[in-house]
Amino acid sequence: MLSRETLTSILLAIAIGEGERARDLVATTDEVDDEVRRTLEEALADGLTGSEAAGTLGDALRSVGAERHLVNECYRVAFYAGESWASLSDNPFYAFFTANKSGRPLDKWVHYFPIYQRHLSRFRGRPCHVLEIGVYRAGGLKMLSHYLGPQAYLVGVDIDEAAQTAAGPGYFVEIGDQADPQFLRGVAEKHGPFDVIVDDGGHTMRQQVTSVQTLFPLLADGGTYIVEDCHTSYWPEYADQEPGEPTFLEWTKGRVDDLHAYHFSKSQALVTPWQTDLAGLHIYDSVVVMDKEHHAPPFSEISGTHEYINYDRLAVAAEVEFVATRDRALLHAAQIEAIVQARASDLESRAAEVEARAVELEDAADDFAALAYQADRLELELLRERDELEQTRSDLHGSWGIIREMRTSKSWRLTAPLRRAKWILRGRP
Repeated sequence: MLSRETLTSILLAIAIGEGERARDLVATTDEVDDEVRRTLEEALADGLTGSEAAGTLGDALRSVGAERHLVNECYRVAFYAGESWASLSDNPFYAFFTANKSGRPLDKWVHYFPIYQRHLSRFRGRPCHVLEIGVYRAGGLKMLSHYLGPQAYLVGVDIDEAAQTAAGPGYFVEIGDQADPQFLRGVAEKHGPFDVIVDDGGHTMRQQVTSVQTLFPLLADGGTYIVEDCHTSYWPEYADQEPGEPTFLEWTKGRVDDLHAYHFSKSQALVTPWQTDLAGLHIYDSVVVMDKEHHAPPFSEISGTHEYINYDRLAVAAEVEFVATRDRALLHAAQIEAIVQARASDLESRAAEVEARAVELEDAADDFAALAYQADRLELELLRERDELEQTRSDLHGSWGIIREMRTSKSWRLTAPLRRAKWILRGRP
């Protein structure tokens, strides 16, 4: 099989767009036999992008039984040589992971990060108790603490005492075997109830099954239980269970039945936590997520009716039809009422306009009356002025008569020289 060094050279050629060189390296290596060589050469066909070529090479190596780390390297190059990495560019877990160059060791499958974000975001920034099984060198605890925030209470479980030193201050690490139910119950009693449990421990079947069977019932209501690396159910080296016992994923498939127990079980009372408290089961590649929330027995009914106790479905269905007919009649009546209301509103508007016009006419009549009164007064004053004028004319007429008689009298003529002399003496002409 290809050595790590040869595969690195092939992948480097693929990444920089030298597909022909990658094919030459496969054709000239003596690390594989002719059959494997043909399989790898077919995977590196012309016209593939770098990401596509790396992916098909990984598929080919997997098909011929290459070591997992070689296949993994091909898929890494396929991921970063294409556009897939962009989908994680705003993921906080991925950001922490890629920036953790000099931090505590972290070994994660990259596709886990969106799963963490989807199921742990509701705990972010709020008080919560978190248990991580499998501390190793505390990289996972650091990542969870960074994401969840300072209000998170982090606890770790590991079988290696070095994990306590690696975790440092601010974290509680209990040393023990996750396959020991008594030890796990003690951790839950001391630090729980936990809102989040992440099993990243030994990944054997006994460890995974024992841990979830012990700790899920002790999980806080509304909590989340995450089991990582479930693909070990397919790897013989992790199959430590007794003959006939299920792998973890086979055990998980039984929980699907528990989710639906009310629909087929004839037991008078369902008492297992998987039947009464398992609210959701999410299965991803290598990850199983379980939501805990105590729930009432499921039931169905028809809404929109007045019957809710021992109702007859056929009768209710007929009532639904009756209600639909009634609703149509009510809708028609409502439409007519709307038209009447609109007409009444229009009439009210017109009445308001007429009333406003009447007020205007009343104001105009008042103004006219005032003007008529003023005109009457002016007419009276005019009549008085005319009378005074006639009186003045009469007086003037009488005065002129007297003056004419005076001027025609003897005394006026005899005194004329005297008046003349008087005017001259006064300086009048």
